[in-house]
Amino acid sequence: MAEPSEIAGTPQTDAERRRFRRIATRIEGRIVYAGVDAECLVHEMSATGAIVEVTPLPAIGTDVALDVPGVGFARGTAMRHEPHGRVSIDLETSPARRDRLNDRLILAAFRFPPEPPLSDD
Repeated sequence: MAEPSEIAGTPQTDAERRRFRRIATRIEGRIVYAGVDAECLVHEMSATGAIVEVTPLPAIGTDVALDVPGVGFARGTAMRHEPHGRVSIDLETSPARRDRLNDRLILAAFRFPPEPPLSDD
C-alpha cells in the first residue's frame, strides 16, 4: 500500500523517511576507515546515521567505524559527501542498541551543543 504522502502526490522529505530523528551536536570523536585513523567532528547524529566532518573524506561506499565519546561505537558506510568537508554515514546498529544509543546521544548533545549558525551580516 502506498504511503499517504505518495497518494497525495507529494514526495516524502528525508526527515519523514528517517527512522530516528537526527540530533544536532558538536562532538569530537574518532573515525577509522581504509587505513585512516582520524579525529572528526560529529555535526548531526541519530541511532542510524551521522553527518561527520573529517579530513580526508572517506570514499563513497567505504566501511567506517565511528567512536563518539559519551555515545558509543558504531560501524557504518559512507553514503555521500556534504558541503564543508562532511560525509553522511549510514550506521549499522542493531535494533536492541538503537534506543540506548539514542538516549546517550540526547545526553551528549546537551553537553556538546551545536554552534549557532553564522549570520550573513
